[in-house]
Amino acid sequence: MFISVIMCTRNRAEQLRRVLMTAVAMKKPDVEWEFLLIDNGSTDNTAEVVASVAGLLPIRHILEPEAGLSHARNRGVAEARGEYICWTDDDVMIDPNWLVAYAEAFRRYPEAAVFGGQIVPVLEGPAPRWFEQNYDKLASLMAKRDLGAKPIRLTKVGDHLPYGANFAVRTAEQKQWRYDPNLGVSPGQKRLGEEVTVIEGILDAGATGVWVPGAMVRHLIPKARLSLDYVGVYYRSAGETWAYLSTVEGALTMGALAPAGGRRLSGAPLWVWRKAAVHLCLYLATSVTRPSSQWLPHWMKFNHFRGAIEFWRRGNVAG
Repeated sequence: MFISVIMCTRNRAEQLRRVLMTAVAMKKPDVEWEFLLIDNGSTDNTAEVVASVAGLLPIRHILEPEAGLSHARNRGVAEARGEYICWTDDDVMIDPNWLVAYAEAFRRYPEAAVFGGQIVPVLEGPAPRWFEQNYDKLASLMAKRDLGAKPIRLTKVGDHLPYGANFAVRTAEQKQWRYDPNLGVSPGQKRLGEEVTVIEGILDAGATGVWVPGAMVRHLIPKARLSLDYVGVYYRSAGETWAYLSTVEGALTMGALAPAGGRRLSGAPLWVWRKAAVHLCLYLATSVTRPSSQWLPHWMKFNHFRGAIEFWRRGNVAG
């Protein structure tokens, strides 16, 4: 067996140094493996950080000049030599058992093509009271993922899918599914879900997936993300993603697509404008006197529809 670990990065040198040291410290599997660091146009000292661990990890520093997470992921897939690809992010801390747990799962479940593991958020600053009170509602924003302590089948039913900071795919299937450059973060685009459409596509094609409880990473949540402003940014990204996918024929997506047709205002469906207005009014009406559990969902939904409106107002179409 040969395993490829792939991590994409852009201008996060100091954070990258931290995660690479956790990779150095983790237990190593009894199989051949490689670590591909896909550098998506960094202008900081990323190269110096990678060089500092060159003798400690089987690392390859690969430059992908076309900006965008999906472009970086696709470059990693093209370069991977392993039979399985383990994906993680540059803002995590890798658990010592992470790679060993995946290697064991690949052996135990040879029929499976998709694997996923636990993501535990680590807040890097004091959280506001409203954040603490609504921790579960903010799970997706923090990429929190925990499907339990026992292996289970991964499926779209019941939201039993892995998240992008911690999943693995058998290379044979991965090479059949490219990451959509119109999804994922890039300098001019703040969309989500590039990994979700790939994972769903592989499973919909008949492959099976397995939850790997022992493959865990800790996701670092900087203080700047513990704010209402960032909640708004995140849900606008989710809304833009939703709107984009509604323009793609046969799209594999995260939930119901926006209905086609109907009256439009500035390119966006009129009903989406109404939804945004209703949730903004409800947020404003409840944010002063009501508990955060009542007003926060309206703030999330307002920004979701606002992100969709911004997408349509720019005249975006798939392609």
